[in-house]
Amino acid sequence: MVKQETDKPYICLYNTLKMNVRLPKDEDIHIANTKDIARIMRKILLRQNRLHRKKEYLWAIGLSTSNNIEYIELLTIGTLNKNSVKPIDVFNFAVAKKCEKIIVCHNHPSGNIEPSKDDIAMTQLLTAGATVLGIQLLDSIIICEDKEYTSIKNK
Repeated sequence: MVKQETDKPYICLYNTLKMNVRLPKDEDIHIANTKDIARIMRKILLRQNRLHRKKEYLWAIGLSTSNNIEYIELLTIGTLNKNSVKPIDVFNFAVAKKCEKIIVCHNHPSGNIEPSKDDIAMTQLLTAGATVLGIQLLDSIIICEDKEYTSIKNK
């Protein structure tokens, strides 16, 4: 990774094969609400070229006790309308980083932000797993390129 010289301190929040997002420490890592996460995750999604955005991406975002982002992990890249992940993969990094709070986010390439039955079932499964581990699943959200977000946890 190449370090950039700048007058603002930066933190690397997300690093995987072809996606690297660097956000200013004092600007974007404190999360006040789900809308903040949706905004950040949309920025990450829009860094992909248009062809790659036609797939579902699923991320886990770990938060500190003061709601600062500790990590953003790309868990899976699915197909046009399907993504599959095991709960152990969602919570693995949270346990390793000792994050007591996480948010799960995925995109719908179709542009429809309504959760599917599978989305709701996965959120329920992750909520149960989080409870067992003593981790708070604060939310599970769906984002699209050009629309607001949907909170699955409230469905």
